[in-house]
Amino acid sequence: MERCIIIGAGELEEEFLSGFSWRTDDFIICADGGLRHAQRAGIRPDLLIGDQDSFAEGFPQEIPALICQPEKDDSDMMLAVKEGISRGYKEFILLGATGGRFDHTLANLQTIAYGLEQDVFITIADQYNLISMLREDTVFLPKMDGCYLSVFSYTPNCEGVTLTGVKYPLKDAKLTNWFPLGLSNEILAQNAQITVEKGTLVIVISKDRPR
Repeated sequence: MERCIIIGAGELEEEFLSGFSWRTDDFIICADGGLRHAQRAGIRPDLLIGDQDSFAEGFPQEIPALICQPEKDDSDMMLAVKEGISRGYKEFILLGATGGRFDHTLANLQTIAYGLEQDVFITIADQYNLISMLREDTVFLPKMDGCYLSVFSYTPNCEGVTLTGVKYPLKDAKLTNWFPLGLSNEILAQNAQITVEKGTLVIVISKDRPR
């Protein structure tokens, strides 16, 4: 399946970006300041989107661009996701969507939830985390050495939460958005199964930063 990769202006290490598992058919959008990351990693995007507030000189003329006004309801990342949806993409990976300002990170988490409403799947990825959401569905995740699995209720409640193949299993549990019961689990089997019968779960695969 073709993917839409969106590069934002958050924290993004050049080594991670240049070594990302790129595909030849990826459609790459830079959300405003994300272009700086792409330039440093030698990546040429297919499209630029944003209000150019990170570029006093304006976007490069040789790359197609959609320029918007600074006063807008959508973040640059959300604009990029909406553009990708309009082009028919169903799978999105957001890079440079974490770190820096926490309000931007939180807005990007809400962008994943927006994707669920539009029937598209969005993942945030950085060097230490993979973040996605699951709504009233089941997903299987492979064992990844050195990584933790955490699940959180994005909606006020998640009911019928079942985790198998993990260190701390759950069966038909209820999670709330005010208590982090699902923090820091580990996948022990070759594949873990995560099910939520009602509500939206945030799923995080993470590993510690080197000290």
